[in-house]
Amino acid sequence: MKITPPKLSSSLEELDIQSALQEDNYVSSGIVTELNFEEEQEDKIIFDQIHFQNISMEGVRFHQVEFIDCLFDKCDLSNVDFGDAVFHRVEIRGSKLIGANISQSRLTEVKIEDSVANYVSLSFSKLKKVAFKQVTLNRADFIEVAFDKVKIEKCELNDANFTETSMKDIDLSSNTYEQLTVSIEKLRDCKVSTEQAIGFAKSLGLKIIE
Repeated sequence: MKITPPKLSSSLEELDIQSALQEDNYVSSGIVTELNFEEEQEDKIIFDQIHFQNISMEGVRFHQVEFIDCLFDKCDLSNVDFGDAVFHRVEIRGSKLIGANISQSRLTEVKIEDSVANYVSLSFSKLKKVAFKQVTLNRADFIEVAFDKVKIEKCELNDANFTETSMKDIDLSSNTYEQLTVSIEKLRDCKVSTEQAIGFAKSLGLKIIE
């Protein structure tokens, strides 16, 4: 699956985001290396062609924020509230999303890689052409998520919750977990390793004879 990367200019200049927000809630074209957001952003903000580098949004609450053609590189997004957000052609790499709320959001052409996202919530979201690669997703919530061309590769998924989420065409075989919560009736056409298949069979109460 090919995911279109963020369309970012190679000549982006550093951007003073606070000054930009004083003029408009549409922030575009720049590199952001420093952020001092208030705890809650009541206005809708659109970020377009922004390279966030080594910044922290920890604990910030946004109102219907949109990220278009954005890159998050080594950022701390722990406990951020992105509920009801839009992500379009976004890449997140080497970052922390521990406890981040991305529920009821729309993610299209998004790649999350080499990041820690334990306790992240993507529940009730729509994911189209989204890839998770080498992401720690322990105790992550994917409840009632609509998957469309989603790839989860070499991730830690212990105690992740996929209740009422269709796992059709999702390949779990390269991922690791001790326990996973799924809706058995939603597992049809999910791809798993032999060991994982045995684990699901045991969860159904079957006795495996080896």
